[in-house]
Amino acid sequence: MKKNLILFLLLAVCFMLPAASAKKFIQVPAGTTRPGSINAFNSALAIDGKVEDGIFLIGGSLQLSGVVNGDVICLGAQVDIKAGAVIGRDLIIIGGSLAKDPSCKINGEFYNVRTQKDLKRISHTLLPFLPESGGMTFFRVGKIFLWFILVMLALLLLPLQIGRAAGMLKKSLLRYGAFGLLAMLVFILLLLIFVILSLVLIGIPLLLILIAAYFLALIFGRAVVFFAIGSGIAAVLKIKGNTILFVVLGTTVYALLKFIPWIGAPLLILMDIVAIGISVGFFLQRRKPAA
Repeated sequence: MKKNLILFLLLAVCFMLPAASAKKFIQVPAGTTRPGSINAFNSALAIDGKVEDGIFLIGGSLQLSGVVNGDVICLGAQVDIKAGAVIGRDLIIIGGSLAKDPSCKINGEFYNVRTQKDLKRISHTLLPFLPESGGMTFFRVGKIFLWFILVMLALLLLPLQIGRAAGMLKKSLLRYGAFGLLAMLVFILLLLIFVILSLVLIGIPLLLILIAAYFLALIFGRAVVFFAIGSGIAAVLKIKGNTILFVVLGTTVYALLKFIPWIGAPLLILMDIVAIGISVGFFLQRRKPAA
């Protein structure tokens, strides 16, 4: 039941995204080369030339007749891979729609995720290095993937804010951990109060607002924590990367903790306490009046 619910939520989000009108148009004309990668949300992409790195698109549409040296990953987008298109690595389409000309060239793997079976296939392929990966539940993998999508959405919508918050977190980790612990205690207290008030109806809207605020704070906070962890790993390994790479590295650490016995669960709890703390701390800092 739970795994079907997660699958429904994941694919429902990806199928509904194309319904929103595209906000931005990005074009790479034939004969031109765009350096780096393209990371876009709810945008219309027309690639007739060459992209040196990869494409990551959430919502919107992609028309590709040129060359992409890296991966092409599209979530809930309308994708049209035309004749003559070349993809240097993997093509991963989750939800949305896909039209693919048979003559296009994909040098890596191709995944068109639309069902539970498809998602299981990609999860087993991407995570073969984990011990006892064959015993992983779809619910766990789906939950990790769903959080990755939510964090990526937050990053694409609030890149500057997440970057600043990550800088704040690195400077005062213990401070925001304390903020998070206090915020969690306040949340639990308010939750109990609103549940009691819900018995006389007045608390129902307050309860819904409280839960929504908590999850929004958690999404923003996890994006910051994943970004901070990923950038820290990249700095230690002396890897030059962008925000997408940092979030992927942070999500990988989060995923690994899910499958580490004993120590994994406490570390995940601490991670969420810090995530709530940096969300609260960042919000309070922005609300301070100018001196």
